[in-house]
Amino acid sequence: MTTLEKIKRLEEYIIINNSIVDSVIETTINKLLVREFEKISDIKERLLNDVTQFENQYSLKSALFYNKYEKGELGDSIDFVEWASTIEMLNNIEKQYQLLESSIK
Repeated sequence: MTTLEKIKRLEEYIIINNSIVDSVIETTINKLLVREFEKISDIKERLLNDVTQFENQYSLKSALFYNKYEKGELGDSIDFVEWASTIEMLNNIEKQYQLLESSIK
């Protein structure tokens, strides 16, 4: 059984037993969410640092760079490929960050 299947099974269990709040389950889920949020926060911080280094190196903001890169105006140097990939990873991580952030509040 996959992790997702286990979570769905747990959800079904909680729905059936909605009158009973198990503090162990609630505490465990909260700890897992916080753990994942901290992990994603660390990744986000590293990616932001990488993006900032590229911006400083090329004196160009990432949004402008990425727009020009997508239009093919900058070429395919290894730095530009890496910078574009870092921006895309950061965008994906940001979605995960926001989802987890709203879950732990």
